[in-house]
Parts: sequence; C-alpha cells; structure tokens
Amino acid sequence: MHHLNYQHLQYFWTVAREGSVAGAARTLGVTPSTISVQLRLLEAQFDQQLFERRKRGMQLTEVGRVAFRYAESIFSTGEELRDFLRGRRAGQPLRLQIGAPNVFPKHVTWRLIEPATRLDEPCHIVCREASQSELIEALILHQIDVVFSDTPLKTAAGTRLFHHLLGECDVAFFAAPSPTDRLRDGFPASLDGADLALPTVGTEMRRSLDAWFTSVGVRPRIAFEFDDLALLKVAGAHGAGAFPVPEIVADEVMRQYNVRRIGRADGVRERFYAVSAERQIAHPAVVAIASGARELLA
Repeated sequence: MHHLNYQHLQYFWTVAREGSVAGAARTLGVTPSTISVQLRLLEAQFDQQLFERRKRGMQLTEVGRVAFRYAESIFSTGEELRDFLRGRRAGQPLRLQIGAPNVFPKHVTWRLIEPATRLDEPCHIVCREASQSELIEALILHQIDVVFSDTPLKTAAGTRLFHHLLGECDVAFFAAPSPTDRLRDGFPASLDGADLALPTVGTEMRRSLDAWFTSVGVRPRIAFEFDDLALLKVAGAHGAGAFPVPEIVADEVMRQYNVRRIGRADGVRERFYAVSAERQIAHPAVVAIASGARELLA
C-alpha cells in the first residue's frame, strides 16, 4: 500500500459522520461526485469496501467502522491542535480560560489553578463562574478551555467532551470553636441530632454525605443548605452548624474562618475533574494543573 492519502481519508470520515455523500459534500463545500470519486480511490487503496450503499444512506462495513475509529482519532486530534493554535497569535501571551460551576468550592478552584501561575511562560488566566449548563455550552463552543467539576458533566447525546480525573480526597467536618469539643467526642455518633450546614440536595457531596449518615446511623438536623459553598463556610463559622470541607483545603479554611476540625467522614471522597473538548490534554497550563493536582491529591 502506498502512503495514506489523508484527503481521501477526510472525505471518508466526513461521509461517515454526516451519514451521506450529499451531507458530506455540503459540509466540505464540494460536489457529491467529487466525494464519490475520493471514496472509490480510498477503497481501491485499502482493497476493502468501506460502505454499504443503502436507500437511507451510507452504512459502514465492519472494516469501515475500524477505519472510522482511526480517522476519528486522527482528525479530532487535528481539530484540537487547530483550536489551540487559533488561541495563540504571534507575540501574544499564553491564555487559559477556565470555567468553574457555582457550586464548586472556591478554595479548591484556586489550589487547582495555582500551578498554572508558575509556568516559565506568562499565562493570562480568565476564570468564569456560571451554571453547569452554561459552562458546557461555552466548552462545546470553544469559548473556554477547561471546566472544573466534582462529578462527570451530563451532556446531550453526540456531544464530545472528555473527563480527566485530577484526583480525589477525604471530606471532614468543621465547626466554630464553641461546639467543637462536644462534637469531636464520639464522632461521628455526636452528629446525631446536631445542627449541620450542608450543600444543597443534588450535589455530589450531598449525595455522598446523605449515604454516609445512613451508613453510620446518625440523623443530624439539617439547619441550613447552601448552593454557594463560600457562604456555607461563613455560616458555619458564625455558628450555623458543623459543615463539610474537602481535606485538601482544610488548613486554609481553618485559618480563614477560625473553625476547628471535628472529624473525617470515612469513606466519603470528593473527586475533581478537568473537563475539556480534548481527548488528550495539550494546553501547557492545563498540563501544569493536572500535574499539580496529582501531587496535591496524592
């Protein structure tokens, strides 16, 4: 076989994605006959039939499905490179646009971002906070480079996003100084009937904690629920109740809010993801974030 003709392969890949020669022709801005000729040449080079022509469109053969997987990897990677280079103009500094859901802990956001501030090349960092659905849309449209999340994002069928696990850590409870000693003794049984300030129902941490309360046989009083985890900490520091915090930011939280550690919720783990449109992380700042997270969350 001679060297692979990537133009032929791109035409094949586009037909497979669009489901028809006509659809591929519209996407590529060429005539259907041009597409058909390119497909025949590729099949001749492979000496294999790649499509079965049917009334409802083009259906991949078994060999065609294998070829499509390779083509998908080749051209998706090329698109990622194009999108990355599009954001780099000659002479301009590296730029990273990060999305963080409203419910994502702000202390954690900063700890994850911090390694990107120590790159040899200066990096201009923009951090946007919005709802999960808004951030998904921005990511799909390449308006941001990466989204932090504590749970895999739910996307529409056919949407191509990749979840890169940065790491995970334990979760512990903290409280204002006055009730700390009482709650620390006999923890976690001491939480039975105790006032708590928790994330709202539906968040990943809340689901994990509700299951943990059941497993250890306690029924605390849920005095407050917050979407904003910064406000949750402020309320807890002012005596609203004990509250949960990922262990990786425990020192900062105790120092900033003058609270004390009560105990660890054994078995409750907080996971952190970097969600991107890239199968492989390529942006230097995101590479630094992922590397730093592995050390932070080891």
